[in-house]
Amino acid sequence: MATALTRRWLGVAAVLGVAAGFLHARPPIVEFAFPDHADVIDPATTEITIRFDQDMNPLGRSICGGGPTFPPLAGQPRWATPRELRVPVKLSPGAEYSLSINCPSAQNFKSIAGEPAEVHPISFRTLPEGEAQPTLTPAQAADMTTALRAAIDTRYSYHDLRNVDWPGEFERARLEESGTPAQFARAAASMLAANHDLHVTVEVNGARLATGRRSVAWNLDTGRLKALVPRWSDNGVVAVGRFDDGIGYLLVRSWAPQSPEGLRPVFEAINELQGARAMVVDVRPNSGGDETLARTLAACFVAEPTVYFRSLIRDPDAPRGWSGPFDRVVEPGAGPRFHGKVAVLIGPACMSSNESFILMMRHPGVRETFGEKTWGSSGNPKPHELGQGVRVYLPSWKDLLPDGSALEGVGISADHPVDWRPGDTDPVLDAALRWLHAGVEAAP
Repeated sequence: MATALTRRWLGVAAVLGVAAGFLHARPPIVEFAFPDHADVIDPATTEITIRFDQDMNPLGRSICGGGPTFPPLAGQPRWATPRELRVPVKLSPGAEYSLSINCPSAQNFKSIAGEPAEVHPISFRTLPEGEAQPTLTPAQAADMTTALRAAIDTRYSYHDLRNVDWPGEFERARLEESGTPAQFARAAASMLAANHDLHVTVEVNGARLATGRRSVAWNLDTGRLKALVPRWSDNGVVAVGRFDDGIGYLLVRSWAPQSPEGLRPVFEAINELQGARAMVVDVRPNSGGDETLARTLAACFVAEPTVYFRSLIRDPDAPRGWSGPFDRVVEPGAGPRFHGKVAVLIGPACMSSNESFILMMRHPGVRETFGEKTWGSSGNPKPHELGQGVRVYLPSWKDLLPDGSALEGVGISADHPVDWRPGDTDPVLDAALRWLHAGVEAAP
């Protein structure tokens, strides 16, 4: 039976739910958690506290996670107030734990207006027996704040890109009041989010805290691709296929540093397709990684050294604070080579080192791009020590397209723009195949 408090909440929810249809109520966020992401805590802690920024519907919750890192529950979670949930736990010393308040597959934490709470992941660890909890003195926090100011003012290549009021942001962040390195790191990450830069991160206690974030819809359906591309073979990093007319297909999901071995099927496919006149290289889901790895693959296609980016390097000791511009060049490699036409499939999920790859591959009439504009972000982030185990990673360069225009916040337009929509076909792949077929038929 519903309690009086529950009935009051549901009554308000009914009223606000009607309003939400017109006002689009703001999703709840976690405004406080203990422990929170990157915390190091006493294993004697008996409760996890989650506090939202607005009243919540008490009838649903999604505390996501599982396996050995999920904190063992010591009882049922309970709402202490309409905004604060207490989760009883029994923790062990020297252990690592993780959970998430809501997750992509479960969104049952909702406001009384029915809006799902934003996903809030939490990873923390407990102290080994006899180890003291890390703390910050006001003087240490002040020194770290000074170090962060200096790094942003003198080393951050996109300091001025979005006209952020950095003195005002520092004043509002109140970093000097942080009591632990993790609190300082979270406050710094929250402040740095003002510049919406996906390459800025803060590291503490072995955890990396993001600052910028993006919401983007992929312009592909990999499940559908499996049905559309014959002879599909997939190792999780790359997928390889071949159409009945001999056109090859490569899907590269990531330029992650750990994937050179994962790219071996690509190089094997290039060798096998030496007799083919055309190939599709699909990098639509690829958000970057190691540019050296991207250049290794692009070297299989280029016939001569090609400048794909010019970079300005942030250098406070150089005139006007910048060195360069310096050319970044892709050259033919000593490995397998492919000399036929290539269609490169791109989209809004593409960014960073993958945008470098896209420019490496461009050669009008021979290698052209299909799809939608890329995200537009490249920074080559470098670490800066702030003290007490906290470091910030800040972009160190500005990437300029060969014509001198900036990539950041702009992206790369496709040579052949194609709108993608869910369905039984893939319009981007279809357009690429039509272009390749036309080239093959026209070739002597």
